[in-house]
Amino acid sequence: MLDRTKAPETYEIDAVNIQIAEVTSLSNGARMHVIKSETQPVVRLDFVFKAGKWYEGKKGTSDLAAKMLLEGSLNHTAKQIADKVAFYGASFESSNGYDRLEYTLYCLAKYTTELVPLVLDVLQNPAFPDNEFEHLKQRTIQSLKIQRQKNNYLSTHSFSQQVYGPEHPYTFGFNEGVLEAVTKEEVENFYRNRLITQELEVFACGAIDDVLQHYLQRELSTLRIQPAAASVAQPDHTITGAPDKTKIVQIEDSLQSSIRIGKRFPKIGHSDYQPLLVLNEVLGGYFGSRLMRNIREDKGYTYGIYSAVSPKEEDTLFYVGTDVNYAVTDSTIEETLKEIKLLREELIPEDELQTVKNYMLGKFLNDIATIFDQCDRYKRIVLFNLEQDHYNNFVTTIRTVTPPMLQQLANEYLREEDFYTSIAGRRD
Repeated sequence: MLDRTKAPETYEIDAVNIQIAEVTSLSNGARMHVIKSETQPVVRLDFVFKAGKWYEGKKGTSDLAAKMLLEGSLNHTAKQIADKVAFYGASFESSNGYDRLEYTLYCLAKYTTELVPLVLDVLQNPAFPDNEFEHLKQRTIQSLKIQRQKNNYLSTHSFSQQVYGPEHPYTFGFNEGVLEAVTKEEVENFYRNRLITQELEVFACGAIDDVLQHYLQRELSTLRIQPAAASVAQPDHTITGAPDKTKIVQIEDSLQSSIRIGKRFPKIGHSDYQPLLVLNEVLGGYFGSRLMRNIREDKGYTYGIYSAVSPKEEDTLFYVGTDVNYAVTDSTIEETLKEIKLLREELIPEDELQTVKNYMLGKFLNDIATIFDQCDRYKRIVLFNLEQDHYNNFVTTIRTVTPPMLQQLANEYLREEDFYTSIAGRRD
């Protein structure tokens, strides 16, 4: 019988086992990564193209191209695509990011062979119907107008422009009028120039037996979007940080101010990246962080404040974010910088650091609990070109990093003069 008077035993986490995929190079130049698990009768297929915002010739084209493929193919209307996916209780969606464009299919394993032909048709035979393009464009513009009424959208947009420059693909969101200028021909050209079979990575995970694996290999090999011999130009983008470190997006009569403070961090493959994640966790990465204790619990300025590290393939962004009453905007910034200064000047107490370590290790184990979670971690290894032991190194870093090491990192990467600050709202 369970003795509830005793706490459960705890164990040290020495290493983690992230499943590594079976990788097959297909005849069309694409690669298929298969991770098998029989725990649930479900399959997920991720079709990942090098076609994110990084590869745009004109802002907005990758976002609209990603969505347009689901608006009809030469063989299926948008309604037929949606109806067939729904009939099998599946999900088929697009996701457009800074570096990659993805299409993801979730379905029961037994229906995979019914849905893969539909997916391949959508990917290689888009119709780009005029009426659907105009409807999609207007819906997207309307959604953007709604988003641009929100302080947190405007502050993040302004902040990312400060860090990277207004034309850089890593800027968040869009300026007004950008999408109106995008034509259907430009979206079609983006599709034809950027969704290239030879750069396609397909991640298949879940209940995949040998028969289904051979089926996927055969069918995916038939995909022909661009010929494998297509010449692919790698774009280059210059980062032009703003000379003015503080920017205010004034919103009259706003009762709140949305604040972003931050700077660029090393790329994910850099030796300092993982210990910086620990430093970020201490500052504002979880509910018990220093920023939460000071600005929420002690001062009562906000319901929530956080710091985050956002890696992309060509750069990494660190930032602090919060929404506060406009009257305490300056006080919130002052307290945030004070907490960062303390990290530079004082060692983190051992007991505080141990609490953070325990939290990070526990959260990481929870984050790799399912086969889809593990596939996501494996995808990051592939797409970011990381070492296979990246996550074991992460666990080791958490366990072994020391207060002096974190203080040294704080002095190198958290200098106040390097920070950009963006405020959307009122600042009295």
